[in-house]
Amino acid sequence: MAHFCRYLIPSWFVLFVAFTGTGRSAVPERQINFTVFAAAPVATLEYQPLPAAASVPLVFYPTARSQRYSYAGPEALIFRHALTGAVMAQITVPSDVKEALFILVAQKPSATSRDIFSVHVIDETLFRRAPDSLTILNLSGLPLAGTVNGNACVLSAGLNAAVRVGGVAAVTLRTPFRSRSYQAYAETIPVRNSTGALLVLLPPYRAGSLEVQSRVLLDNPTRPGADEAQE
Repeated sequence: MAHFCRYLIPSWFVLFVAFTGTGRSAVPERQINFTVFAAAPVATLEYQPLPAAASVPLVFYPTARSQRYSYAGPEALIFRHALTGAVMAQITVPSDVKEALFILVAQKPSATSRDIFSVHVIDETLFRRAPDSLTILNLSGLPLAGTVNGNACVLSAGLNAAVRVGGVAAVTLRTPFRSRSYQAYAETIPVRNSTGALLVLLPPYRAGSLEVQSRVLLDNPTRPGADEAQE
């Protein structure tokens, strides 16, 4: 079952740059605004918004992405465990991406029993370039093909190109298994009046199942403060 959530993209705000001991402003290697989202519960992660600044906790929501965070500093943005200081994720954002959505996916536990996360970087401006469109991020690990509003599609692993869908996107996807084809996903996603929808496909909840998990993030700038989630 897909989880639908709407959120408002706030306007760009100014990042203040730290100063060096010489009195001249130091230009950070990287400046970016970002939000975070994870399909599974995530707790006790933090990052430093500026070099030598106090760490800021990252707050995750179960069916929506986070508030907007800012970062200015070294090229690699690091998320640490708030209690142990262990590095949980290192993110290198492409230089042309100024606003990003980070999708965190937990990997197998490490020797210390802490989850290490892989992070998928989504350029937020792709939603604004493709209004009333659907973009699919396939993290399911399954070969998927089917239709979007009746038009045939074959998904690649990772981020797929945006598809204009108008007001709604009727998505049906199937996967092969032992010479047969099985339905892996079927949902109608409301896209009308949004700047774009991101469908995140995740591995099946149960081992041996062919029904993928999913999350749908919708940008809706017409309803300020009207973040909501549906099942």
